[in-house]
Amino acid sequence: MKPLYSGLFLIFSIIYLALLPFDSMAISWLIKILPIITLAVAVVGSADFSGKTLLLLALAFSACGDVLLQLDYFVPGVGAFLLAQLHYGVFFVRNWSSVTTRWPISVLLLIYMLVMAFLLTPHLGDLVVPVFAYLVVIGFMGFLATQSNMPLLWAVLGAFVFILSDSFIAIDRFLRPLPFSDYLIMVTYYGAQWMIIHGALKKFKSA
Repeated sequence: MKPLYSGLFLIFSIIYLALLPFDSMAISWLIKILPIITLAVAVVGSADFSGKTLLLLALAFSACGDVLLQLDYFVPGVGAFLLAQLHYGVFFVRNWSSVTTRWPISVLLLIYMLVMAFLLTPHLGDLVVPVFAYLVVIGFMGFLATQSNMPLLWAVLGAFVFILSDSFIAIDRFLRPLPFSDYLIMVTYYGAQWMIIHGALKKFKSA
């Protein structure tokens, strides 16, 4: 990714993190999605490659999810991010390598997702279906990333950091409050999005 886009992404991310204590501002949702918009502009400005549209759709649904969660529409927000993960997953399928690629990592990922499901199940109540649907989709996205030919740095690592960010959300909402949860969630979320996009553009030498 060009240094200009990475620099703008970092600046916008820091601005949002600095304003987190004032997230009741009317324009908080706009500030929140500026880093994602920056990544989308970087993808649009890159040379054409297979899966470019998928990345743009993943970022678009991510931005929708950000806005919905900011406005406290949890289930619609989860739905938007589910669609984002589906598009990331299809992107990784487009760059499939083999089921034997990095298989130890895939095994560890499966164990992690099963543990998360086991811990969350007693606390989900009426949200069990949407949360489990999201767990399955994001876990599968991580598996597809692992088995793809995308570089571990940064695309595959980004997929795992995305899972970590969503794990923080689930733990904080359903299990126990996490200290500095907003910062944990947003730092890992922004980092994950940058890693995936940067890794993809670097792979195709598109920016």
